[in-house]
Amino acid sequence: MSSLQSLREAAGLTQTELAARAGVSRQSIGALEAGRHLPRVDAALALAAALDVAVEDLFGSDPVPADVISGAVAADGTSVRIGQVGERLVTSPARIGDQGWDIADGTIAAGVVRSFGRHAPGLVVAGCEPGLEVLERLLREGGMGAVAAAGSSATAIAALEGGRVHAAVVHGPTDLPFADLRGASVGRFRVARWQVGVAAPGDAAAGWWQEALSGRVPVVQREQGAGVQRAFEQAVGDGALPVPGPRVGTHLEAARRAMISGLPAVTIEPAALAVGAAFHPLEVHEAELWVATEWLHDRVVTEALNVIVGRSFQARLAGVGGYDLAGSGSRLA
Repeated sequence: MSSLQSLREAAGLTQTELAARAGVSRQSIGALEAGRHLPRVDAALALAAALDVAVEDLFGSDPVPADVISGAVAADGTSVRIGQVGERLVTSPARIGDQGWDIADGTIAAGVVRSFGRHAPGLVVAGCEPGLEVLERLLREGGMGAVAAAGSSATAIAALEGGRVHAAVVHGPTDLPFADLRGASVGRFRVARWQVGVAAPGDAAAGWWQEALSGRVPVVQREQGAGVQRAFEQAVGDGALPVPGPRVGTHLEAARRAMISGLPAVTIEPAALAVGAAFHPLEVHEAELWVATEWLHDRVVTEALNVIVGRSFQARLAGVGGYDLAGSGSRLA
């Protein structure tokens, strides 16, 4: 008798009842109990959640959950959003607290994922564009799964190359090619255009941005590999580098830190506008969605592109301000 059948019978469930709980077919339950095939990752997680057991208790092994950005397994006790890229299970920490209030899909326990229930497959994307949170939410509200992991252009590309995402959002100056960033075979789609620069509290003294670019005062900065960081360091000049100050992970976090600490911060105009900060531009950047070629015609990508060109997504970004959305969702290459 298989572990699945034993646990199902111990729970007092028929194959039909378990199938209904897990959202799979009764025929699939029969085939799994007979050992005729192994389940997909999403079905395995759903069955484990329906029986309130770990996946390895059912099938003898559990897919190792790779964090989208780092590629490592998240620490035990971490609440995570769960995604699937092909047959690969990936996770991203649920943003809870001042960064947001995500509905977690599961938690990490003993190095494996314990799912809270069935979740639909959907787009897994990485990047530092705040609008990705809107995209994730709209996709989930539409009944699809989605995981938008925050990271710089460089870390997003690394995740794309590592097979941990379907797509990455990258950005760079409109007058320079993206060749120095491209490290994978991709299809490119326009997302938006916006300005990068430095932000400060709205009541900052006149000339605050000149002081921020002098190299003499601490500035909230991004990690190496972030497009905004490169623009900031170019504006400061080699003679005043390195500039002191804390490093943060996202545009929005930088803008928030500026408002809380009073320090100037390296960020983008939409993030500054979202928190009511003053903003001084340095460059205009083009943001693009890079989709791995193997996923270009997959449903999770086509659904995401439909959301990007849709009225709801466009209206939400336009309401923030600072976005040029002309041509958003159009294929570039």
